[in-house]
Amino acid sequence: MATNQINSKQFFSVILNAVGAGVVIALLPNAFLGELLKFFKDGQPILEMIYQVVLVIQSFMAFIIGALAAHAFKFPGPGVTFVGTSAMIGSGALQFKNGAFVLHGIGDIINIMLIVMIACLMFILLSGKLGSLEIIVLPALIPVTAGMIGLMTLPYVSKVTQSLGHLIHTFTELNPLMMSLLIAITYALLMVTPISLVAIATAISLTGLGSGAGNMGVVAACVTFLMGSMKVNKLGVNMVLLFGAAKMMIPVYFKHPIIIIPLIINGFVAGLIAYFVGIQGTPMSAGFGYSGLVGPINAFNRLEGDPMMNIFLLFIAYFVIPFTVGWFVHQLSKKVLPGYRDEIYHFEVLKD
Repeated sequence: MATNQINSKQFFSVILNAVGAGVVIALLPNAFLGELLKFFKDGQPILEMIYQVVLVIQSFMAFIIGALAAHAFKFPGPGVTFVGTSAMIGSGALQFKNGAFVLHGIGDIINIMLIVMIACLMFILLSGKLGSLEIIVLPALIPVTAGMIGLMTLPYVSKVTQSLGHLIHTFTELNPLMMSLLIAITYALLMVTPISLVAIATAISLTGLGSGAGNMGVVAACVTFLMGSMKVNKLGVNMVLLFGAAKMMIPVYFKHPIIIIPLIINGFVAGLIAYFVGIQGTPMSAGFGYSGLVGPINAFNRLEGDPMMNIFLLFIAYFVIPFTVGWFVHQLSKKVLPGYRDEIYHFEVLKD
């Protein structure tokens, strides 16, 4: 892509696509292996090391997103590293504590997007303008400037997550059925956005039925996008969605807000499932859905009664009902919603 021919719409589209692809690259290793390794890593140094590696990969999400965006803009190698480094510095994932740098979480995706846009714009504006001084000036100017801006904006951008957390916390004060419905719908609507649902749940200590409802809302979002994607995307994209990494569809969701309608319907059904089955969880499990079986495992550990019956109930709750309802909702939406069709779910893979 020639950077001198990019309009604002194309620029923002590249950033969104980089976020979608970067989230998948960073989070899938832990989604595939994380929960499984938790069961077997104790006393096994190699498995413990693998577990730590997948967590580190996850924490480098900001760098990955920045590098993908820069690569899509056809930046040379140094430009790719400038943008990736800027994103990593200002993401919030890299923190300075007790005289040492530590990796903490994945950072704030909204702030990552902001930093990546700033760093990319700086490189586009400055590249080729400084002559022989470019190799000296740009490595210091872009990562330091964009990274510092990210560190300054991070506390304010994080308030978006905090505000949503306060809203969801008010739902927990309602009766259990209404709470389950509202939390599941909200989580379904927010799953495929730059908002971190785990961060929200952790901030308000969302546990019990509230966490289970949030978890089922994530399932509803994954199923909604999978049903739409099956006919228009290749196997790899659909497999990623099947494994629960629906955040890759952020650019699709932003371009086609009509998807909100099936998300609300599927979220409503998910809330009913959470309430009647009694699905519960922890703040950490609330934002995972069935990815890595985090949700089902936590729900199973909190269900009373016959274990085999509970496994059967959770299979029905997490897979049979959501996938069946999701398919019917998708077909009905294509018939009654203007502009709603399979093609809106097409995922544009970042290419050279």
